[in-house]
Amino acid sequence: MPENTKKIKKIREKKAEKPLLNKKLLVISITLAAIIILGAIIYQFFWRASESEVRFSLKAAIIDQLSEDLYNKAFVDNVTKILNDFGFKVTYYNHTRTKVEFFKGLAKGNYGIIILRTHAALRKDGSAVDFFTSEHYVSTNYEELQNKGLLVKGELNISGIIKEYFAFTSDFVKELEGTFPKSIVIAMGCQTLNLTAGQSMAKAFCDTKGAKVYIGWSSWVLIEHSDKETIKLIHGLLHENKAIGKAVEEAGVYGKARLSFYPESAGNLKISDLIAEAELSSSSLKGFYTTEIFSVRCFSSLATIMYNWFRRLSPIKFAIFNFLTSSASVASSRTSFIHFSKSPRYR
Repeated sequence: MPENTKKIKKIREKKAEKPLLNKKLLVISITLAAIIILGAIIYQFFWRASESEVRFSLKAAIIDQLSEDLYNKAFVDNVTKILNDFGFKVTYYNHTRTKVEFFKGLAKGNYGIIILRTHAALRKDGSAVDFFTSEHYVSTNYEELQNKGLLVKGELNISGIIKEYFAFTSDFVKELEGTFPKSIVIAMGCQTLNLTAGQSMAKAFCDTKGAKVYIGWSSWVLIEHSDKETIKLIHGLLHENKAIGKAVEEAGVYGKARLSFYPESAGNLKISDLIAEAELSSSSLKGFYTTEIFSVRCFSSLATIMYNWFRRLSPIKFAIFNFLTSSASVASSRTSFIHFSKSPRYR
């Protein structure tokens, strides 16, 4: 057979092999693309499931609306130290910060313990208890919230001069964005857990917004007594590891006012159990996020290698691989950010 004829035959054979090779590459390309897309979907499913789990937080807030007229440095220092001793990061808010906008964002703060050192008042008709902000009342401000009954006018008389402030209702708490994740709420003001009218505020925090327990006073109380008994309460709950019911029961009575808590089912709850849960979750999260970062980086590397391989060998241009490569890069950055931002802040 002439040499030219052999060459022509080989060229024809190579051309005949190309369609078969193209088909194989197409099948491989589609299969691997489907595997990557399925993997991304499964990853997102487990990621979101882990994010939705409710965890107790080692963050605490002392909200001191009373600090303008009744500041007590010893109270703030004592409570802060006790909480710090047990790993809580404490943020203190004085009266300059406890305005309506602050309380609107309270449920987004992710606090495990919230201490409300605020005025509270029973309405004249005895129907409800409202909590004071430090923002002076102006009838034309927050008209929508007032019309909905979320904010009301509160009158305060400390030195013989009546001052008017915005006060928030239990409906205001129900409408807040966010939740109180297994939080312990200590309301130090008068009537905060009035046996009848105070129940609506307790239910708003616990039943609607997810707090674990709400502690408050059943009647009128002096701030000096409330300060002293709140320090004693927090010391008992943490340093003495007492259950909620026992620590509240041992609080001193002032006239007809005594500490109480809601719901009754929280009586055997110990903060130490919540702290242990938070620390366990923290440890698990660190491992989870480390694994996720590694997985996403592997995904990114795989997508990049496949993309380069397909560009050289595949007869079809898959725009999806451009998307997969860039998405993997973004996911890797996002995971790293969440890993650091979600880490609990210890003192």
